[in-house]
Amino acid sequence: MHGNPPFIFRKSSVFLLLLSSVLFYFSCTSKKTEENPYELSSEERQLLTQFFYDVMLNEHGIYTLWGSKPLTLIVIAKYSEDEIQQYIDSLSEKEKKGMTIVADYSLPETWDKWEEIKFPMNRYLLFKTEMFGKGEHAEFVLFVDVLKTANMIQEHYSAFQKAVGFDFHPLEVTLEIQQSDSKFWEKVKERSDLFGLLYGFGAMNANIYYWKNFDHPALYDLFCENLQSKFSNPATSGHVRYTIDNFDIPSFLSFSENDEVIEKYQKEKNWIKNLYKDKDFLDLTLQKLTE
Repeated sequence: MHGNPPFIFRKSSVFLLLLSSVLFYFSCTSKKTEENPYELSSEERQLLTQFFYDVMLNEHGIYTLWGSKPLTLIVIAKYSEDEIQQYIDSLSEKEKKGMTIVADYSLPETWDKWEEIKFPMNRYLLFKTEMFGKGEHAEFVLFVDVLKTANMIQEHYSAFQKAVGFDFHPLEVTLEIQQSDSKFWEKVKERSDLFGLLYGFGAMNANIYYWKNFDHPALYDLFCENLQSKFSNPATSGHVRYTIDNFDIPSFLSFSENDEVIEKYQKEKNWIKNLYKDKDFLDLTLQKLTE
């Protein structure tokens, strides 16, 4: 009888030791998961951070991710260093001074890495497309917010319906955008005014650009030729490095002196900058993409 208590004490001690070890393990695992929720190696994190800097900041995809821009078109230029240098050498000194060179831009290389480790997304689509053709030196990528795109089509249903010539469901055709045989997108891709809406350029800018360049009576050639426009972003030259503290609003031609679309994107830009303040750029971006 007197020998039992020490034995019980030792047994309890072993149990407590095991319990402490288990709790310590889960604590460390939880901390590790919080620090690296997507289980990426340091090399993968570095590559994906640059990838999303290019997609979100240089190509303005961040306004599709967080703002009001339904979709973003990205052109991946594929030229060798020799071809790029030959092009630069062919420019005049004035043209060279007006060039913009984006530091660390590496989307042609990092895209393949994204394809290897990309995460499942429900609301967003990010994919290469041949909708706009396929060339030796260029590939096209679309980044799509499915709901914003479907809603924009719904808001301008009559314009899209007139262009395609049949009835449709906005959500259904939006989800068809990856299909090369989609009758809807085969028609819509020919209309810069409709894609201007989907790019988030605003109805007025999209319509006037289309009328000026593609659709106006010959009698009004001079009128359309004299229509004045400006770029949404001021011209830049030299080396540029885009970061969450330094990125532009989407680029498009504006036909208004005080363009509400430009003002809207400027507000979104400031809101996005504050959103990312003191947060990890990659983690917050992936969190939004995979929600």
